[in-house]
Amino acid sequence: MQPIQVKSLRERVTNILRTAIVIGELKPGQELVSTELANQIGVSQATLRDAIYILSVEGLVDTVAYHVPIVKKLSKKNIEDLFSVRNMLEVFAIQQVILTKQTSTTVQELYKICKEMEKAAEQDSLKGVNDSDNKFHNALIKHSSNQLLEVIWNMVALRVQQVMSLRNQKIGDLTQIVQNHLEITQVIESEDIEKATELISAHVIFVADVIADNWDEENIEQNSD
Repeated sequence: MQPIQVKSLRERVTNILRTAIVIGELKPGQELVSTELANQIGVSQATLRDAIYILSVEGLVDTVAYHVPIVKKLSKKNIEDLFSVRNMLEVFAIQQVILTKQTSTTVQELYKICKEMEKAAEQDSLKGVNDSDNKFHNALIKHSSNQLLEVIWNMVALRVQQVMSLRNQKIGDLTQIVQNHLEITQVIESEDIEKATELISAHVIFVADVIADNWDEENIEQNSD
């Protein structure tokens, strides 16, 4: 029997703030005033400050001595850097999946996720497609069987989800997005490392270019007021 996992108050507060940042409820540049947030959540300022410190380590919050912490700002350069790192991680993950003979179990899960994505696309559900998209790329990293890669990926994935939530717009036709992921899965199944890494790079770079080219940092920060 597995013991019941009881999260500490600090962990729960951290999760509340992390989710608010990732879904865009707390926007880049927004001040995190400990007295206000502590009262709003119903915890002590000390617990709130501990949570903010954890989020600063994760790269979601900027803290400067004697200044109010803020949600980390996102410039076009930040986005370009973020997706370039994402690209390297996913290329490495695909290489590991194929070289370590994890292809069969990996594509089995990826095909299942693609079906979920297809159903969401048929319903014209942007949220559903985005959720399946996140699951697809998380699964790819998971099947690399590299724990350090997963740790690094989790930090990058949080930032990617934040960017996608703030943009909240379709990046191309939803059915085409499904097709792109199906094609990536099929090439992984064929164990063609070169083509598979080329496809994942093209996918990540395309998304990065669309977001960066249309990124309005000033407008996003103004909307947090």
